[in-house]
Parts: sequence; C-alpha cells; structure tokens
Amino acid sequence: MPIEGFASSAIIDQLTSVLTALSADDRKKEVNKTKAVYAFEVTGTKGKKHYFVVDLKQAGKVTDGTSEAEAAKGQPKPDITITIDDATFVKISEGKTTAAGEFMSGKVKIKGNMMLGMKLEPLLKRFKKLAESLPAAPAAKASGAAAQEIALQGYEGSVVIAQIAQVLGADEAKRQSVLKSTNAIFQVDLNGPQGVKSWVLNLKPGASAADVVLPGTAAQNKKAAGVVLALKDADFVDLASGKITGQSAFMGGKLKAKGNIMLALKLESVLKAAKSAGAKL
Repeated sequence: MPIEGFASSAIIDQLTSVLTALSADDRKKEVNKTKAVYAFEVTGTKGKKHYFVVDLKQAGKVTDGTSEAEAAKGQPKPDITITIDDATFVKISEGKTTAAGEFMSGKVKIKGNMMLGMKLEPLLKRFKKLAESLPAAPAAKASGAAAQEIALQGYEGSVVIAQIAQVLGADEAKRQSVLKSTNAIFQVDLNGPQGVKSWVLNLKPGASAADVVLPGTAAQNKKAAGVVLALKDADFVDLASGKITGQSAFMGGKLKAKGNIMLALKLESVLKAAKSAGAKL
C-alpha cells in the first residue's frame, strides 16, 4: 500500500502485485531468474526510515516494516542490503539515473553482493513489463455502479481498496476464507481532494472475484451495506498500514460509522488478511 512520505512504496507495491498475481509456476520462474534476496533501507521525505525485503530466491514474497527486524521476519537472509533515499530510488526505477552512478556519488550504499546492486535497474524494468502484461484488477459490474475505476487519482486509500480487489480476485482460497469470516458488506466513504468518493466491499459468502469490490455506493450497486464507514483518505491509509486502529480512529472522531458499529472493527481483519496474502497494504 502507499506509505506516506515514501513514493518508492509504489515500486514495492508493483513487485508485490506481480508476485501475487503470477501462478505458482510462473512465480517460480521469476524467482529462478534472480535467485537473490534484496533488502532496502529507504529514508523518506520526512527523514523517517522504512524497510523492505524482496525475496526472489525462495518463496517470492515481499515484506516491510518500520524496523529492519520487522521487515526481515520470516524472510531468508538478504544477499544484498541497499541503503537509499526515497527520491533516488524513484529516479532509478524511472530510468532517470543508475544505481552505479548513485553508488559512486554516495547516495546509494550497498552491503553484500555488489553485482546484485548493478542488476537493480534490469530487475525493476522486468517487473514493470510484467505488471503491464497482467490483467487489471477485477472491475465493477456496469449495472448500477458509478462510472469510475476502483483506484482514483488523488485518493491513496483507493489504491489500498484496489489491492484488496486484486488479492481476493486472484486467490480463490483466500477470498472464500475472508468472505466466510467477515460475512458483511461495507460501504467505505473516503473524503479526498475531489470530495467524498465511495466503494463497496462485498464480503459475504458467494461473492465472485469481480463482485468483492465495487466503486460507488451500496445503493448504486444494489447492495445492502451492514455499515457505512466515513473517514478522510489519509486516515484510511493509516488504518490500512496499522498506524491507527479502527477503535482509536472511532474514539478519536476520525472514523464515523453508520449501521452495525461492530462490523467496523472487522475491517482491520480484512486489511490484514489481504496484506498476509501479499498485497503491500
């Protein structure tokens, strides 16, 4: 998911989305092409650090955290650790500079296998092409839903919602597990730069891959929401990242719930389930 102050989190999101969407066989092929574990220590725009570990050696998964230990939990030992600032990471991914050049300038520090650092750009390019070749996340049904994409420009929370759609759409077992444990329909209203925008999380047993996330209100999608959650876009991102809890957001007035308030607390479980399946929430 987007992490405030870390534009480079979108790069990691792309890696995660690709690895999640690939079949087990195709994921194994991509892992075998790299055979390395990359660890990143990234300094964001506000001076804070965030850590990412990309396993392209064994399981083909991505983890992150606010500490090196948190990000490394459950992952193989990194073959290379790259220390880099957020802006430089983004420039490298966009082809505006090179890892070698930034290493020489001192903006990039490498610990471990130096040659893997020089392979960073080809690796990012490869996954970018893979991301472009993958089918889009499940779209909303045309009937009744507002004419909008799931992810909306200016709404970082909508990217989180789109990733939920992708994870639950790509993993049948995960979707059925989440639907069974949640058994509820949420309407999420996010207040952002273009006012309030709405999405429906249709998490009741029987929902298809294309029906679990729908843009628009419950009424527009002819669904009966058990709870309507209203909050600022930035607060939803914080909720998804674990910076705040549903309970603290509600008690602090950041989250407003209309309907079954207890269902609001289930939203965190949904976000965690999607994250554990590989989405970078």
